[in-house]
Amino acid sequence: MKEALHTTFMGMTTLLVVAVLSAVLSGGLSGKVVLSSDVKAFDVALQAEDRGIETVDTAQMKEMVASGAYLILDARLPSEYEKSHIPTAKSVSIQFFEESFPEVLPLLSEGGPVVVYCTGPFCDDGLRLIERMQEIGFYGAMLYVDGMEGWYDE
Repeated sequence: MKEALHTTFMGMTTLLVVAVLSAVLSGGLSGKVVLSSDVKAFDVALQAEDRGIETVDTAQMKEMVASGAYLILDARLPSEYEKSHIPTAKSVSIQFFEESFPEVLPLLSEGGPVVVYCTGPFCDDGLRLIERMQEIGFYGAMLYVDGMEGWYDE
């Protein structure tokens, strides 16, 4: 019995090693360790894409701010907004949506383009704010996925 278990274990180990080597040699495993933060950042951008929400990068965001033609909404907490924010941005925290949204409602009613951001690529507050706005009938907002982190990195 002991010999049979040993033979089975060795056979399974050999199969596992062959499968991993085959995957590596065929390019199926990159050898790169994917961090959970990488997955979440990718996930936020992917979720936006899946929902038909346009995303913008930092260069585009800087042009949008400079043009003055966009309503910029900061989805972070008011305390974070007070510390720093993108120029011209209005605070509409997703956590305090019911309180803060009425303040920007007249600006949204003008129908101009809107860009939403939060802390950075690992934060989904901006995406959640856009979804909440869509629930009440405001569509077309874009998401600046890199947020404040991207703004300061450039």
